[in-house]
Amino acid sequence: MVNLEEQIKLLVELQGLDTHIFRLEDELAAVPERTKALEDDFKAKTAELKKLEDGVKVLQLKRKEKEVDLETKEGAIKKYQSQLYQIKTNKEYTALQEEIGRAKADNSIIEEEIIRTLDQIDAENRKIASQKETLKSEEASLSAEKKRLEEESARVKSELDGLKGQRSALAAKVDKGILSKYERIVRSKDRLAVV
Repeated sequence: MVNLEEQIKLLVELQGLDTHIFRLEDELAAVPERTKALEDDFKAKTAELKKLEDGVKVLQLKRKEKEVDLETKEGAIKKYQSQLYQIKTNKEYTALQEEIGRAKADNSIIEEEIIRTLDQIDAENRKIASQKETLKSEEASLSAEKKRLEEESARVKSELDGLKGQRSALAAKVDKGILSKYERIVRSKDRLAVV
């Protein structure tokens, strides 16, 4: 005959071990999610840095286009100035002087745009340098955190193996019929069979 009081004590002890095992298994299952979250955050910051670098490339292209425009206008001004010596009437001379004035005004506007673009490029380059430094330190902390999580995972696995060994030894002492009912209840009642 099965001693019911002894079986209940064993089940209570088994429930305690199972609760601890379930907690450790949950902890172990959360490690990959935490690692992925850390890596995703780092990837997002890396993508943001790439976006800033691409923005600088666009600004540099814009600056080069403006410089080409400026050179074209400078060439036009030189052409107009060389034509000044060939003009025969005052009206043509005045019209060409006005055209030169407009081209010079356009040049000053283009030069201001180039300067603004250069200032933007400098500001973006400062942001990029700052973000690179931040990413470098975050990369170091990411690898340290991943290593810590791996060590924690190994510790939990080791502890879990020990607890499972204890559980097996304890489960062997429990009556088979009672044990199967206990395990069925644990699976169906949110991991809690003995209250």
